[in-house]
Amino acid sequence: MSRWLSSVLLAITASVQAQTSVQEVPATAPIPLPNVQTLLNKMSQDAALINYRGAFTYQNQTSIELQSFRVEHWIEAGIEHDRLLFLNGPERLIVRDGQPVNCKAMGDKLLQGSFAQIGKSLVNMNQLYQFEVRSRERVAGRWARVLQVIPKDPYRYGYFLSIDEDTGLVLKSWLIDENAHPLERYQFITIDLNPDFNQLKTKSLVHEYKAAADITPCNPTEVTKPTAWHLAWVPPGFLFAGQRQLVNGQSMLMYTDGLTTFSIFIEPTTTFVPEGVGKRGATLAYMSRLVVKDTTYRISVVGEIPVAAATKIAQNITGL
Repeated sequence: MSRWLSSVLLAITASVQAQTSVQEVPATAPIPLPNVQTLLNKMSQDAALINYRGAFTYQNQTSIELQSFRVEHWIEAGIEHDRLLFLNGPERLIVRDGQPVNCKAMGDKLLQGSFAQIGKSLVNMNQLYQFEVRSRERVAGRWARVLQVIPKDPYRYGYFLSIDEDTGLVLKSWLIDENAHPLERYQFITIDLNPDFNQLKTKSLVHEYKAAADITPCNPTEVTKPTAWHLAWVPPGFLFAGQRQLVNGQSMLMYTDGLTTFSIFIEPTTTFVPEGVGKRGATLAYMSRLVVKDTTYRISVVGEIPVAAATKIAQNITGL
C-alpha cells in the first residue's frame, strides 16, 4: 500500500508542478537552461562562500522513517563552520570547525551539513560521470535547476541534484541505483540565506559530537598504499585514501573517487564466515572469506557502491 501511495503522491506532485510552471513561466518566454560547466562552476565557487541556516529532511530506501535536521553554515576568518542538529530522537549536535570533508561520501557530507562542498567534488569528474541539465523546479520556495549525474560505468551510483539558481547550493539530492530507483533523499524544506551572523552559533548540547579530520588524500600523510594487503582491482577513478588498525586486529582500508567512498574491513577469524550482501539505503555491505597462509579472514566491503563493484573488489584482495 505504501508503494502505491508513494506513486500516487508523486503523480499528484508532478501534476501540480506542471500547472505551477505554466502559470509562473510563460510558454512564450521560456528561461534557457544553463550549460553544465556554468552550473558546476556556480556550485563549486558561489556555494562555498555563503552563510545559511535551514532545515532539511532525509529518507533512505530501507526505512519509512523521515528524519529531519537543522543546519547552520558560516565562514569566519576564512574557516568554514557547520552545526547539524538532529530534530528527531535524542538531541544530538554535530560540530565541524574547519575539518575537511572533501573525501567523504556525498551522504556523509550532507549529513554533516556540508551542502556547499558538493560542487567542488563534481567539477573535475568528467572522466567518471556524465552531466546533464534536466529541468527547473521550486525547492524550499526557491528556483533550482536539476542536474543529473550519470555514471559512465556500472560500479557507482547516479544522482539528481537540484541546484539553487542564485547561490549554487544543493537544495535537493536523490541518490539513485542502476535502475533509477531512489536510494537516499535529502531535501531542504526551509532555508535562510545570509542570516544574522551573530545568531549562527548554536548553543552547545550535552550530546555534542566534534567532527575529526580523517587520514585521506585531502589530509595528506606518507601513507600511499596498504601496508599488508594488495587490491588487484578497484573501480576506475577510486584511489587509496588511508588505512586504520581497529580493535581485534581488524584492518580498515579506505578508497574514494572524490564523490563517494568505500571501506574494506579485514579481520582474522576462526569462526564460520557467512557470505552475502546487506543494504541500508545506499550503503551496501558485502561479506566474504579469504584464506592467506592457512589463516582465514572475514572480508567486508562497505560503501555507497553497487553489488557488482563490491563483489569484484572482494574477489581481488590478496596478502602481500
